[in-house]
Amino acid sequence: MPVLALGMLAGLFMSLSAPPQHAEAAVQDHINATYNMQGGGGKWTTDIPQIARRNNVIALQEVGPRPPGQLTWTSGYLQGSNQWNGWRVQQYRWRPLGQSRDWYIYFVRTDFSGQAGANGGRVNIAILTRDQPSAVHIARPGIYNRNGLPASRPALGITLGNTLYFSLHALSPGGNDGAQLVENIAAIAGNQRTWAAMGDFNREPGNLQIRRGWHKYTVGGATHQGGHELDYMVSNERIPAYRGWSRGYGSDHWSVEFRPLAANADVDLLNTHDGFRHLTFASTINGTRLISGDGNITSLSSMQFRPAGNGLYSIFASGTGKCWSDSGGAIIQWTCNGRPDQLFDLRYWGDTGQIQIRPSTRNTCVGDDNDDGWGSLILTTVSCNAGETRLNHHYDQDPGGHPLVVF
Repeated sequence: MPVLALGMLAGLFMSLSAPPQHAEAAVQDHINATYNMQGGGGKWTTDIPQIARRNNVIALQEVGPRPPGQLTWTSGYLQGSNQWNGWRVQQYRWRPLGQSRDWYIYFVRTDFSGQAGANGGRVNIAILTRDQPSAVHIARPGIYNRNGLPASRPALGITLGNTLYFSLHALSPGGNDGAQLVENIAAIAGNQRTWAAMGDFNREPGNLQIRRGWHKYTVGGATHQGGHELDYMVSNERIPAYRGWSRGYGSDHWSVEFRPLAANADVDLLNTHDGFRHLTFASTINGTRLISGDGNITSLSSMQFRPAGNGLYSIFASGTGKCWSDSGGAIIQWTCNGRPDQLFDLRYWGDTGQIQIRPSTRNTCVGDDNDDGWGSLILTTVSCNAGETRLNHHYDQDPGGHPLVVF
């Protein structure tokens, strides 16, 4: 049975047992996702089994009044100096469709607006995990009222190895409790453990203020039907070229699944200098130049990084069947031949999750020609110190299962 690490609502958090040590703990020890289920219901049997086929730690929000499966354990009520006694953790055993064994669901009721029946209390949080954790955590809410009582939701976490994974659901609208909620999660983990806070932050990642040295892992596009990016991860671990991949199901939110850049996985490259326009070819003809796109992503913008030895990569345009080539300082597409003009070095850009691409025959990097808008030419002669060389990547499809790219 996992230990419940209770947070004293008016004070510091404490754990009831020392966590197991894991010298090489990393967020990537597990394959992680987050999903706001918009009330749960039938999505437990339709959406969740599909997500569980690709991920083994799933942070869930708006899960409904009760998760499926067999209730096997209920903690005591969380109490602090204010005698708040509404929150407690429940453990369920449940076998998602297509799985060969039971998984664990950890559930906290945070919505007391209705009865516990089928029509009440749908805005609750949970974590679904394949492996049983060694500890379960409650992080105190980010906002209290002037009477000292909580005015927002707590976060729910588990310990696997020496890494803590949390599900959070910031207040709507605006997510003004999100930054403090992340602070409270970090306080539980302390300075010796890695942690990941996943969930619906209800604000764009650029508007979430976090400490220097913490990192946001995002899709780089909308995760909600309203057109906003609300669902992502914050962690104290730097994982270069790690980001979210979104997929729509039956909710008003898309699921977000977190992956590192992978070899032979189709990605779109986004030009951060030019409004995140995608890089694309306009046709499949040899010699066609690489340009900034018009906003309509097509198969001509799908690229793959293919290891070519000695730490170099060829960049394959999967929609045209040709490779990037450095021709007179511009990127063109040409029949793949493995020559030096078709080999590239990949680098991380600082601590942003963005990448740089450097031709193997130059000391300069791939970037635009300082023009903005559709049709801007992509060159190979831009100073690697220039912002024009910063590229984001966005997955076309789940890259899970491919070998990782090591820069």
